[in-house]
Order: sequence, then structure tokens, then C-alpha cells
Amino acid sequence: MTTEPIFESGMTFGLYPEGHCFHIEQSKTYQGIKDKVKIAEFLLYRKTNQPTVLIIEAKRSSPRPETRPDFDEFIAEIQEKFSNTLHLFIATRLKRHLTWSECSEIFQNLDLERTGFRLILIINGHQEERDAWQEEIQALKKSLRIDNLCECSVVGTWCSF
Repeated sequence: MTTEPIFESGMTFGLYPEGHCFHIEQSKTYQGIKDKVKIAEFLLYRKTNQPTVLIIEAKRSSPRPETRPDFDEFIAEIQEKFSNTLHLFIATRLKRHLTWSECSEIFQNLDLERTGFRLILIINGHQEERDAWQEEIQALKKSLRIDNLCECSVVGTWCSF
């Protein structure tokens, strides 16, 4: 858990309320399995009408959508990271790892049946390509069918720092 900011890909994330952020990429659970397993940066709990866990992946840059196969490989990597992160979190939440207690009580007590998940890809500085990206990012939605997440669960956003 962190109430400290997270510095990733030239961007700063946070500060977040105590227990609302799980820096899964720095977790003991991930450190024990990280060889050849790629995951997103962190999870962020949002209490809304439906409790929601945001899975955040930050990138400094990306290939342009028209540069195939580089762009397709990029999308496949992002999809793998989101999937691995969701599954690692659920396995941790189900106490399948001895390090499960590193999750805050908020994450430990989530009612997974009622919790929404949103996959958030943040790319530093891609304002000019936003329209092309919105169409291409839909490729990430195929992983939603496996986990039965709603179509609105994949969000691409661009930041200029």
C-alpha cells in the first residue's frame, strides 16, 4: 500500500488515501513470480455506486496505430499485462499466495461478486493521435469477454507532462 506518489513512465500518480492503492508491480507477491510475467503498475480502489478497482498501466510512449506489426505487439503486451494483473490480484485476494496480507483491508474485504474492474491505459503525451487510438484500443476489449467485464471497462487516456 502506498500513500506515497508513484513515479512511472515520466508521470506522477497519487497521493491516494491510505489503503486505496495497491502497488502490485512492487509487491512481494509479484517479486516472487515476476520472471516472464508482465503486469500493470498498480490497482486503485474507487468507492462509487459500485465499488471499482482500476488497473492502471502507464506507458511513456507507444507505436503509432498504423505501424504494424509493432502496434499489434504493443496491444498484445498491454492485454497480457491487464489479464495477468487481474488474475494475480484475484489469486492474492483468494489467499493463494503467502503474501496475501500485503493487500490493505479494503482490497482484502472486497466483495468480488459486486466489484467492478476498469482497465486504464495511460500514455504520456499522445494528444495528437487520440482519435486513431480510440478505435485501435478497442482491440483490448476481447479480454473483457473472458472476465465478463462491461464494454466501458477499457479506457485509454493521454497525458502531457
